[in-house]
Amino acid sequence: MKTVRLALVGFGNVGKALVQLLDTKRDILNQEFDFNPQIIGIATGSHGMAINPSGLDAQKAIALLESGKNLDSLSTLPKPKSIIEFIQTCQADVLFENSPVNHHTGQPASDHIKT
Repeated sequence: MKTVRLALVGFGNVGKALVQLLDTKRDILNQEFDFNPQIIGIATGSHGMAINPSGLDAQKAIALLESGKNLDSLSTLPKPKSIIEFIQTCQADVLFENSPVNHHTGQPASDHIKT
């Protein structure tokens, strides 16, 4: 089975819905597509960042956010100083860029994607 390491920049409604959908469809993804998605990094603008190369407990991350707490406690690596450092440190196979974006400049998402 192919494990694909995923990271999310932005963990609002869209990011949380994506994680919940992946969890709900995990058996189908595993059995029919030989695909095992593994969330290894989550970065938010106001609730910190977490990186765990062995995989994060996404439901615990959602619970922490909904209770107004920080994600830093889920991380097994030192806290990155910026989103760019987060992207470089977590070394995900796939990055989901869900941060709020300026529709005229594409920032900050365009810089994140260039990284």
